[in-house]
Amino acid sequence: MEFAWNTQKNKMTDVKGKEYEQDRKGHVSNPDIDPEKTHLNFDFVESDLNLYQRIKKRVEEVRPVSRVQKNSVVSYSNIITVNSNQAGEWGIERSTEYLKEVYNYFCDEFGGENVVSAKVHLDETTPHMHLHFVPVNKENGKLQARIVMDRNRVNKVHTEASKYLVSKGFDVVRGSGKTKENVDIHKFKAEALKNDYMALENKIKSKTKELEKYDSALETKTQLESVYVEQGGLFNKGKVLLDKEDFELIKAKAVKAEEINLKHENLIDFMKKVQKVELESMREKKRLKDRNYALRKQVVDLEKEVKFLKEYRDELISLEEINPDIKREIKKAILEKKRIEEKEETYEYQKSYGGGMSM
Repeated sequence: MEFAWNTQKNKMTDVKGKEYEQDRKGHVSNPDIDPEKTHLNFDFVESDLNLYQRIKKRVEEVRPVSRVQKNSVVSYSNIITVNSNQAGEWGIERSTEYLKEVYNYFCDEFGGENVVSAKVHLDETTPHMHLHFVPVNKENGKLQARIVMDRNRVNKVHTEASKYLVSKGFDVVRGSGKTKENVDIHKFKAEALKNDYMALENKIKSKTKELEKYDSALETKTQLESVYVEQGGLFNKGKVLLDKEDFELIKAKAVKAEEINLKHENLIDFMKKVQKVELESMREKKRLKDRNYALRKQVVDLEKEVKFLKEYRDELISLEEINPDIKREIKKAILEKKRIEEKEETYEYQKSYGGGMSM
C-alpha cells in the first residue's frame, strides 16, 4: 500500500471550517458518512478544547517570540488514508494501529506539543485521520510556516514516514504522487476512491485471464470424454478397443485430465469470487458517481458562500470608512456571537453527555 498523505495550510479564519468538518458539526452533506458509526470516531490527542481553541492556544504560547499577523499560516491540516482494499484486509483494529504510528511519526517530526489534533474517522468508506499541527520551528520556537513546511520537508515526510511505518511492521511504500498544498480534502478523498476502483478493475482483468486458462482445460476434458470405446471380441473379454489416434490423445492428456478433476471445485469457487468482485465494482462505481455529484454541489455552495463573504467584507470596510464607531459595534456583535456559540456548545455537550443520565 502506498503512503497516502495530503496536507493543506490554514489561516486562523480557515480553522473553524476544519473543526466543523472533522467534528461533524452543522449540516453533514457527505453521502459517504454513516451517522450510525460517527460515535466510533476518536482523537489521539486528549483535550477538552475544540480545534480552534487548541490552535489559538498554541499560537498564543509562541506569540512573544513570533511575528503573528492576520494572514499568518497557523496550522497544517493533514489527511492520512488507508485505502479500501487494505482496510478490508486489515480490519478496524490493524488500520487504527497504522494511523496511530503515523500520529507518532508526526509528533516526532514536528513536535508533540505542536500536533494539536489527530481525529480518526471510522464512519466513512475508508478509515482515515485528520491531523493538525501548528508550524512551530523546533530550533527557535517561532511560528514559521515557510521554514517548517517547505518542499524539501514535504519530500522528506513522504520518504521517511514510509520507512518508519515499514520498521513498525506495515507493508508501505512511498507514495508515487506529489503532495500539493491547498488541495481540497474532498477532492483528495475522491481521487483515493478512484485509485481503489482502478486497482479493483485490474484485479478483475487478471482473474479473467486465469479463468480463460481453466476454460481451455475444461475443453481438453471434454475431448477425453468423447473418445469412442468398443468392447473387445471373443478372445479379449474384459478389454476395450481404441483407434490409434484416440489412444494417443488419452496418452497425452491423461495427466492434465486428472489435474482438471482436482481443480474443478476450485474453479467453481473462483467464479463465485469473480462475480462478487464484479458486483462490488459496480457498487463502487455508483458510490463514486454519487460522491462526485455531492462534491460538485458542495463546490457550488462554497463558491456562493465565498462570494457572499467577500461582498459582506467590502460592505463592512465601506461602513467603517463612513463611520469609525461602527467598527466598535461590529467587534461587540462578533463577541456576542461567539458567546452565544460557546453557550450552544455547552448546551449540546450537557444534552449529549449529561441530559440522558439518570441516578
